[in-house]
Amino acid sequence: MKWIIKIWQQLPLNVKEILKWLFDTHLGESIKILSALIFLLWVMRKRISDFINRVRAAGNLPNHSGFTSQDIKQGIKYYIWPECQSVDPAQSDEVRSTIAVRSDLREPMDQMLGRKTIYKHFIILADTGMGKTSFLLNYQARYLRRWHKPLAMESIPLGASGLKERLKSINSPEKTLLLLDSFDEDTRAIENHTQRLHDIMAWTRDFHRVIITCRTQFFPRDEEIPKETGIIKVGPRGVGEGPQFTFYKLYLSPFSDEQIQAYLKRRFPIWRKKKRQQAKAIVEKIPNLAVRPMLLTYVDYLIDSGKSFENCYQIYAEMVEAWLKRESEKEDERKALYEFSNKLAVNLFLNFKIRGGERIPYDEIDPLAKEFGITLATWRLTGRSLLNRDAQGNYKFTHRSILEFLFAQQLLADNKDALKFPMKYWTEQIKTFVFEGTGGRTWKIPLFFIAFKGGAYKLKGTEKAIEIKPFEMCVYPVTNREYEEYDPSHKRDKYSDQKDQPVVNVSWEEAIKYCKWLSEKTGDNFRLPTEAEWEVAAGGGGQRAYPWGNEKPTPKHANYYKSKIGETTPVGDYPLGRTPEGLYDMAGNVWEWCVAWYKEENSDRVLRGGAFGYGPDLLRCADRVGRDPQGRKDAFGFRVVRVP
Repeated sequence: MKWIIKIWQQLPLNVKEILKWLFDTHLGESIKILSALIFLLWVMRKRISDFINRVRAAGNLPNHSGFTSQDIKQGIKYYIWPECQSVDPAQSDEVRSTIAVRSDLREPMDQMLGRKTIYKHFIILADTGMGKTSFLLNYQARYLRRWHKPLAMESIPLGASGLKERLKSINSPEKTLLLLDSFDEDTRAIENHTQRLHDIMAWTRDFHRVIITCRTQFFPRDEEIPKETGIIKVGPRGVGEGPQFTFYKLYLSPFSDEQIQAYLKRRFPIWRKKKRQQAKAIVEKIPNLAVRPMLLTYVDYLIDSGKSFENCYQIYAEMVEAWLKRESEKEDERKALYEFSNKLAVNLFLNFKIRGGERIPYDEIDPLAKEFGITLATWRLTGRSLLNRDAQGNYKFTHRSILEFLFAQQLLADNKDALKFPMKYWTEQIKTFVFEGTGGRTWKIPLFFIAFKGGAYKLKGTEKAIEIKPFEMCVYPVTNREYEEYDPSHKRDKYSDQKDQPVVNVSWEEAIKYCKWLSEKTGDNFRLPTEAEWEVAAGGGGQRAYPWGNEKPTPKHANYYKSKIGETTPVGDYPLGRTPEGLYDMAGNVWEWCVAWYKEENSDRVLRGGAFGYGPDLLRCADRVGRDPQGRKDAFGFRVVRVP
């Protein structure tokens, strides 16, 4: 009875008045009830229609797509249509400082279906878990529900093998809208994305329209995101049109507060109000849920755990554990499934070239499990693990970010096979998971240090080459979280008060003491870098003007005066400012202490790299300043090196 009262309370006033009128009339009781039910059905016709359409789509779509029924059900259930924008929400500084113009993604897609549009190719970009695949599934389902369908529509996951043959098998490509999902999972694109895209464009030149989805961070720089397709236009061109077809680029927007609330209402109806409130509390604590809507689909698991979460690593850890508990009641079986999933994640990454993707054929699962020492039946490994079967019969993790999380766990566990996987193939998501998994304690894992060979280096301002011995430099500056393990009484500065922001207000002498403490704690030899070591690491031994190259600084490269942030940012926030070797924040954010004297002994000590609030000239690899070694300032920090 309570839920009926709650529904009544949520009805609009005009609907309540009509219902009251029905019951106040002298009609028979049966007629009154029937009339009220008919009226309520009419009021709720849109929701009922949406539900029926989702059920129909789940049943019909597999005949028209490269996705399985399980993919489709997960993608369509509780779906909220996304918005899009022309500016990258993850990388662009314009988005941080202004509100990007957003629109319903269905609008430009619908326009593209029209024959009069000048655009033949779309590329939809988004971060991990933003719903690229779900959008294609739902858009295709929406299109197939139309009475009039002038075009055929085909979906192909690019992570699958045999792309060229599948494209050739499609009849009437000139009347077909082609949806190509996950360019970042295409093994040949990972090797050479430019050549792979050229091949795909050549194979799809006859299709009516081509839509490709991809992770934004798959392209190292904005400049590498394709603009031209390489397909020459035939026939007369309009004024201002180029000779080639161009990509119409769109980014999926992060979920707005309204979209999150709409999802939670759909996921947790009014009769599940308590869970909806719990879900809202989790959303408020985890901002990443707004950026990665995929995590919203696991909010049930997070609620049931009764725990609090600080970052994505903790969320995924709980999510995976809850998933396995749901799949198996037996603890030994859960442990075996978990072990298999972790080791399989490593195996998939190590063999992605051989298999043509991060998937494994069914016939290889049982032998691999035996190699791992796991004796579970194959059907349990495939039916109760974190795997899904694709349309070709291969098995993959339900979402790539789960694969990345499990692989990161194995890196943190010092799995020897995982450590063999070259760091150049690590995705940004893997690096984030590893960083969060250590609690931001970079010294806990060797891979957070970049090795530099010894040798003679000719640096700017020196007449003779300087001899340097081999050393390893930490990828990030020391953070508040790390420094407070040494000095719990350290007071955070108002300009750098978060755990993963660099520690500031640390003097040169205090930085030296931290290095000594860390050496004693770990048994390794840590210290501040010499000035020559710092410059070799930042500038490649005089090869670069700035850590990222010779391009002049922009707010995309570093946190400095023109960024207009006014405080430090969490370490690693500027991937475009990373050195080719993999060091972050070598320019901007905080000044970094070096061992060297500034001019002569018993004078100031050297600081390098510039900082927030300082100008672009100080970001040069060769620039240096000197300050009192006992002095502290809100922009003074440091990073460590490890030496034999």
